[in-house]
Amino acid sequence: MADKQMETAKTFKVQRLTGGKFIPSESRLVIEKELPIYVNGEHLATASVVPSMEKEFVLGYLFGQGFINSTGEIRTLDITDKGAMAILSKEAIVSSRKRKTSYRIVSGGGRMAYFESSTLSHIRSDLKINRQEIFRAMNTLFENASLYLETEGVHAAALFDEEINLLCIVEDIGRHNTLDKIIGYALLHNMDCTKTFVVSTGRMASEMVMKICRACIPLVATKTAITNEGLKIGKKHGLTIIGFVRDAGSKMHTNMEVRVFKKAQMKIYTGADRVL
Repeated sequence: MADKQMETAKTFKVQRLTGGKFIPSESRLVIEKELPIYVNGEHLATASVVPSMEKEFVLGYLFGQGFINSTGEIRTLDITDKGAMAILSKEAIVSSRKRKTSYRIVSGGGRMAYFESSTLSHIRSDLKINRQEIFRAMNTLFENASLYLETEGVHAAALFDEEINLLCIVEDIGRHNTLDKIIGYALLHNMDCTKTFVVSTGRMASEMVMKICRACIPLVATKTAITNEGLKIGKKHGLTIIGFVRDAGSKMHTNMEVRVFKKAQMKIYTGADRVL
């Protein structure tokens, strides 16, 4: 069954502060959808998502959290009115992996499956990116993140190839969800992720970095910060992590004001040899 195209934002009445007074106005709000995930008839999790690219999200989630190792383990994956229905080729695999999997409350506040970073492989890639291309990729993300521009209520991420061609752009209420959608998209299209890189609006905490390392994506750049554990895991597994990517003239919204950066800036935390 093909994914249904659903609206991702709605208009609501609000009171807007203008010139020291509240006046009637309208605002576009992001739609949040609950998506139950069933694997071989067993309820695995319920995710809060923006209703777009749901099949990619589920595939990326199952892979990123270690429930599958490849798309070959999935016989069918359908998005229905009752949720996401996945059938794996090995019926006992979910129950077995659930018993071996621990859970924790992650930095975004949700409960996620957690596997030790020691199970991750070292990323091997010949990818080299010029710093100006990283700025260009981040600018491309913001220019094309239509839901973010419309609502300012989502995270966004984009996948590029080594020629800086835009492969996929996703938006969601959760920064983890954007990575799951990106990874799911790459898996569905049989991409060689060692020849790609990601730009994101989200903070690179440990669980974000582990998803990227598991997909063998060699470089991630974010407009914001990383954590010490994210740095530790990225460095150990050969991931290049770049933070605070802000091109000259880029804007940041803070306290109902807009800050414009006069000079381009970025911080390379690990894997600087990939950046020219």
